[in-house]
Amino acid sequence: MTDANNYDRYAAMRQEALKMGESLPHRFVEKPAMKKLIPDLQGKRVLMLGCGTGEESVLLEEYGGKEMIGIDFSKESVRLANASYPTHNFTVGDMHSLAFNDNAFDFVYSSLTVHYSADPVVVYREVMRVLKPGGIFQFSVGHPMRWASERTTLEGRTVKLMGYTEGDEPPRLYGDFSSFREYEETFQSGETLKFWVGPPSMHFGLLRQTGFVVNDFIETKAVEEAKSVNENYYARFSRFPQFAIFVARKPE
Repeated sequence: MTDANNYDRYAAMRQEALKMGESLPHRFVEKPAMKKLIPDLQGKRVLMLGCGTGEESVLLEEYGGKEMIGIDFSKESVRLANASYPTHNFTVGDMHSLAFNDNAFDFVYSSLTVHYSADPVVVYREVMRVLKPGGIFQFSVGHPMRWASERTTLEGRTVKLMGYTEGDEPPRLYGDFSSFREYEETFQSGETLKFWVGPPSMHFGLLRQTGFVVNDFIETKAVEEAKSVNENYYARFSRFPQFAIFVARKPE
């Protein structure tokens, strides 16, 4: 039995890694892509789904957010967030059942949180409910090219593959781009996470089913700065996406 998704245990370590810039996906891939899409938030009321230890409340405030409210499933993460950023408001909550009134927020922001849900359409419905008409929902999830590929050995080397053999009957399949499945990954930090990965088209369909209009979509690419810090990391993730980012709007 793995100690998966033990958010409380790793909360302080995660916060330190973010502050020190040690999380390469955060620093060079997901966050640069998210920043490009954040709208002018001047005077806006903002909800963060999966706020973690609160660092992104500072980012959103820089874009003009008037009021930042964050929810997270991890009690320890919320405790650290409130201690670190006392001018913002963080509370324990469930993204499947938001404890807020209808039409309460102008902008809902979620960094790599939705993919912890086995039923994302429920999350999308709740976000739709708490957004004001014309409000924006921006979120990122794991991309199947990275997280649903298969780790195997090829010519004595560990590789991640997404594809199939030709000429074999039946073919040897590597990875699963099209299914919505739960995956487990243990990171160098020692933390083990379980999360759900499906094709971007699935999220498009569920967002439209919920009533959202999808305004923008990005498959991430490592920024040039990563090359000077970790050339191998840059080589991989400047050519293959790790995350998918959506910007969806609630109709007026």
